[in-house]
Amino acid sequence: MSAIQKPRAYSYIRFSNATQAAGDSYRRQRDEAEKYCAQHGLELVDAKEYSFFDQGKSAYKARHLDDTGELARFLSYVQDGTIPKGSTLLVESLDRLSRERVKDALPRFLDLLNQGINVVTLADGRLYTSQYNELDLIISIVQMSRAHEESATKGKRVSAAWRRKQASARTESVPIGKLRPLWLDYTPDGYVPIPERVEVVQRIYKLAQDGYGHRAIAAQLNQSGVPSFSADRKNASGLWANSSIARMLCNRSVLGEYQPHQFIEGKRVPVGAPIPGFYPPIITEDEFYAAQQAVSSRRQSQATKPGKRFNVWQGVSQCGICAGPMHISKRGNSRILRCFRNIQGLCPAKPVLLPRSEEVFREILAKVDSLSLVQSNQGKLQHQIAVCDGKIAETRERLESLQAQILNLSGSLPASIITVMQRLEDDLSQHQQEREALREDIAREQIIDKEEFFSRLDLVSYEGRARANSLLKSLGVQVAIERVGEARGKKAPVHYSIVVAEKYGFAFTDYSGQLEFLPLSSPTLELALQQGEAIPSAVRAHVLAREHLIAQEEQERTRLTALTKIHSFKEIAELEGISVREVKRRIEGRRG
Repeated sequence: MSAIQKPRAYSYIRFSNATQAAGDSYRRQRDEAEKYCAQHGLELVDAKEYSFFDQGKSAYKARHLDDTGELARFLSYVQDGTIPKGSTLLVESLDRLSRERVKDALPRFLDLLNQGINVVTLADGRLYTSQYNELDLIISIVQMSRAHEESATKGKRVSAAWRRKQASARTESVPIGKLRPLWLDYTPDGYVPIPERVEVVQRIYKLAQDGYGHRAIAAQLNQSGVPSFSADRKNASGLWANSSIARMLCNRSVLGEYQPHQFIEGKRVPVGAPIPGFYPPIITEDEFYAAQQAVSSRRQSQATKPGKRFNVWQGVSQCGICAGPMHISKRGNSRILRCFRNIQGLCPAKPVLLPRSEEVFREILAKVDSLSLVQSNQGKLQHQIAVCDGKIAETRERLESLQAQILNLSGSLPASIITVMQRLEDDLSQHQQEREALREDIAREQIIDKEEFFSRLDLVSYEGRARANSLLKSLGVQVAIERVGEARGKKAPVHYSIVVAEKYGFAFTDYSGQLEFLPLSSPTLELALQQGEAIPSAVRAHVLAREHLIAQEEQERTRLTALTKIHSFKEIAELEGISVREVKRRIEGRRG
């Protein structure tokens, strides 16, 4: 005769915090389940796919019942018949099933029973079945109500205690305890920097300023054998990840600031202004904002994976035909610049040789305010500009965040939000004025001796190439690259059209190794003449005539725009003796 199969039992184990995980909560709950099954003739199913274990899931907020929870998986098995009727679910106590309000938790509990699943609470040995009576129901309600109230009370106490700590931190600079930045230690005397970790943070900020992205920084640290700060806590591999670097580079705790937070509707949101000087600072403001500017610059240029040689055209170049981004690729043994849309088959642009394009890149540097790349005093000015750019980017982000929050508010705006926004707008205006003043200081000095400039220019090292690229991006330089036609027997010339901050421009045409410079504005014409460039008289006359025409068009646009304040377009057209379409064209600055 075959052995009679025992009724099956399944153990559900849950704990919601790291303290329980570090203790023996799992072992205890598992041992109790095995003991109960042995005493009552049940077969404890221990196959991996039938093990239901929620680590770090909160029953108070029903997170164990979401799509990722193990109890949700158990319920799905019951509903599809994988777990048959008559099976038993073993839990330590009913509060392991739910600490929600009774009106939410009770239907789920009764649903299990009504589907033929027995529930055993191991703490008191009580068995709940589909044949439950009123006494069973009353006991389960009392158990669930007690569990919910205990969780709610505990949550309120913890929240209140934490708010008291935050208030003391703000008014008396009292340390908040062991929860701290990972490069600091907590001692009876307060927070103390951990030297080896501080060095790592400073290295991360230096690499960011040198043009390295999150991925490249993480790779350098991992290759150097530097363990992640969370290696002994929750990161078993001990490796740095891109996200860790990203968080480090925007963490204002490195400046010594502490930003109190609280949870509102499950979201962690800042409370009040940051508290300066709360932690020992390990990064200067200049270093912090210079790193922010570098990160922002890479983000705007949509830089992706790093290469061994920094791509100097990154975020600066575009296709002269379709304005698509230019990517580096290989063709045989040659490296080329190629329109990305051409790679996709969407643009007819032809590629250009990368080494030759970098010669043009060097010439472009000689025509813009790039002395900071070779002169220490100019370098300091450029660094200050980078700091201003970082402050501008951060202030704009905070303004945009506030504006997004305002859209979700109903009724009148709180006075505090209006005050903060006004202060941020004032800060933004001040940073922009400082940046413009620094730009004027840099513009006073120009590159006259190109050969000396080139001899001191570093376009070999990764850092040097990154600095040159970052400089052009900060100046608002955009370069459109296009191969112009195909000449028989020789390669087509490559045209480079350069615009600086949408204000002035110039161009280069590369005729198979011979560069021809074309100034398109009086500033570049004057600089080219000072550098000894041979500019034909016809070109000089064309540049001056073009600028005179542009100035006249600007005056006309200003005059007509002023008329729109007192006349309609039709009335202006009649006064000027032109069509309404022509009036609009001149005001918009469109060429005929």
